[in-house]
Amino acid sequence: MIKKLGMRKIAVTTGALFVIGLLYLFPNKEVKINKSISYVLEEDYTPLYLLDEYDYVSEVSLAVSESELENRLRKKLEIITVNKNDGKIPKGFRPIIPEGSKILDLEVSDGVCTVDYSKEILSISANLEEKLIEAIIFTITSEKEVNSVILKVEGKVLERLPNSNKLLPNKLDRSYGINKEFDINSLYGLSKTTIYYTGKNEDMTYYVPVTKISNDKSEKVTVIVNELKSSVLYQSNLSSYLSSSAELKKYEELEDVMNLTFNDKIFDTIYNNNILEEVVYTIGMSVLENYDVEKVIFYVDDKEVKEFTK
Repeated sequence: MIKKLGMRKIAVTTGALFVIGLLYLFPNKEVKINKSISYVLEEDYTPLYLLDEYDYVSEVSLAVSESELENRLRKKLEIITVNKNDGKIPKGFRPIIPEGSKILDLEVSDGVCTVDYSKEILSISANLEEKLIEAIIFTITSEKEVNSVILKVEGKVLERLPNSNKLLPNKLDRSYGINKEFDINSLYGLSKTTIYYTGKNEDMTYYVPVTKISNDKSEKVTVIVNELKSSVLYQSNLSSYLSSSAELKKYEELEDVMNLTFNDKIFDTIYNNNILEEVVYTIGMSVLENYDVEKVIFYVDDKEVKEFTK
């Protein structure tokens, strides 16, 4: 979801017309106006993963005020649990962890989060069991201090999906993939590239990562750009704002930075040097998802025009 800039302020006040009416009718009476202002800091907003109306595991940023990591993770997992989110979920999205699922234990050590659930988590329907694992992995590892997850049920490591009996790695990370799409002609030489697309829900823009599994041997950044500028997407409800005329002229990975040089077709229009936020986010997040870098810098004709960090 588009990251909010600065500090968000939510103000609740009495109606102006009502107050004016009171002053007019009772000019000698003192009218008290109660005003309540609360603040939500930018750093309180954190990504978590919910199902959208098309059953894609989607990134949504919500405020979680817990500062201590383990408490923060517990709260995030509660939000994506049915009937435990206190009405925080935006319209058009829904939680995926089954109702009644309880966190029996959660701890983080050396970048690994071990979370132990009650048996109710196994009641997930067959068509959503993969997405359940994906949502838990991506929600937990969206915290920079965590890079992998050990998922337990009643004290035992979950070794198989509950319905299909598909084997699971003992330690789960984002290489597991999300919203997987297959475009293969052989079971050998497979590659995974996770690409962020844009979704729309009324007036809200959100982002959907899709892991493309194929036999494509191209560099991942090339796959990302080619997929995003393609006019044909696998899902009609997902879109990309990157022009089909945009061309990645060169790329360079330097330590924790990826430099991308495009032609001027990456700009919103020929009349300005602005790159749409949706284009910056989908390319930037896709690069960060597939490379061990922390920053993406966009260039046009060797001139820096935009910088993206998570």
